[in-house]
Amino acid sequence: MEEERKHILNDRLRPLLFKFSYPPIIALVFGALYNMVDTIFVGKAVGPTGIAALTIVLPIMIIMWAIGFMIGAGSGSIISRNLGAGQKDVAVNAGANAILLNIFLSILFMVPCYIFLERLLKFFGASSEVLPLAKDYALIILGGLVLYSFDAFARIAIRAEGKPRASMYPVLIGAILNMILDPVFVFWLGMGVKGAAIATVISQSVTAIFIILYFKFGNSIFRFRIADFKIDLKIIWETIKIGAPSFIMATIDSFIILLFNRAIMKYGLVLISHHISLKLMTSLLLRKKAED
Repeated sequence: MEEERKHILNDRLRPLLFKFSYPPIIALVFGALYNMVDTIFVGKAVGPTGIAALTIVLPIMIIMWAIGFMIGAGSGSIISRNLGAGQKDVAVNAGANAILLNIFLSILFMVPCYIFLERLLKFFGASSEVLPLAKDYALIILGGLVLYSFDAFARIAIRAEGKPRASMYPVLIGAILNMILDPVFVFWLGMGVKGAAIATVISQSVTAIFIILYFKFGNSIFRFRIADFKIDLKIIWETIKIGAPSFIMATIDSFIILLFNRAIMKYGLVLISHHISLKLMTSLLLRKKAED
């Protein structure tokens, strides 16, 4: 860690800029692919109704990512500042509190979504034809909520400790695995929309395991012992306060997509092209916000 700190403080600006910029660029590209793969395979296997179902669930997924981005942005700032000041213990405690906050907020969001899922999907614009598929997809995707937000937080935390290349690997692993698993579950097992959701959750699970192993055995300050998970309300509040703008911006994106869905659902096939463009645009925007 001390060696990384010396490099950041003493190296020339241009090499540092390249070192910290190319991993997020690669992550942006693969992050966009990650979110487009489900659409491609569902479109081929299920058709327009399947793509419409994914479109309806997209605002919920954006909020899932937004929770992780908020926690990552807030804790990343605290981690970076304390590492720069030589306060490693505070930085590690900030990371541990971020994990606890991630679990709490994910459950807080997930439980009402499960309870009121059908009403939510109808409000988002799901027709009687699209609703069953959207519900199938959302029920499984929501189960991976903690994994989604943990991945978003962890990559920012890894970058905050001065390991930009290491923060890129989880995205690559998740995206490549999702590309492999999607055709298995969607086509070969004939699970359609459910298969796409299962492939996504499995990919996120493997990504989370990789991150945990990196924290435990990699060149990271986040070894995370039980003692590190001491709740600090001051750190939690600062994390939320710093990360709130990222959450608000993503939530606004979700709301805009919701309005689009409700407005154009009646045009049927138009929703398909709308979803494809939204999926790509949203993936790039959200990944960019996470990497900023």
